[in-house]
Amino acid sequence: MSKPTKVLRIVGLGNEGRLVVESQPMDFLSNLGLGVYLKNEGKYLLDPAEVAYITYKNLAIVKDVSGKELSLKDIFTKYSVSEVDWIKFTVLLDLRERGRRARAGYHRNSLIYTKGGSKVMVYVTEENAPLRASLLIEWVASALAKGYEPVLAVVDAHGDVTYYSIFPVRVEELRGG
Repeated sequence: MSKPTKVLRIVGLGNEGRLVVESQPMDFLSNLGLGVYLKNEGKYLLDPAEVAYITYKNLAIVKDVSGKELSLKDIFTKYSVSEVDWIKFTVLLDLRERGRRARAGYHRNSLIYTKGGSKVMVYVTEENAPLRASLLIEWVASALAKGYEPVLAVVDAHGDVTYYSIFPVRVEELRGG
């Protein structure tokens, strides 16, 4: 596989474990549909899962602030701040392999993408990981309030991803009156 000509340089840490990066060429990340462009700084804010995706797919050379080229392992050992980053990367890769232009979402465990005319927010978790019902209910309410269809992505021990659509149901609707 040939060496990529594009370069991402990690220049700092942003909010919620996201990475501040410079991109050469500048429009590379917007063409990929990844990250958030910080206009006033001329840099991008990327989730570690997005940087890992770029590295894994060999789309760009990723370097740290000192200029050292980073491997996939380096990205997770140096920049991952959450145990969710690896499974988030797994789901991001799976969605993109399925033709979805997914990117990091609004929450630590979420990804977002559009499907036809609808917007989808994916909550990422792994099999056998404890998940409080109240947390999931809050997340679903947040997704719906933002106009997204909520989907749960569960990654198993083999790295396979299963997706579940989530629909809010009210007790009154179940009574079948």
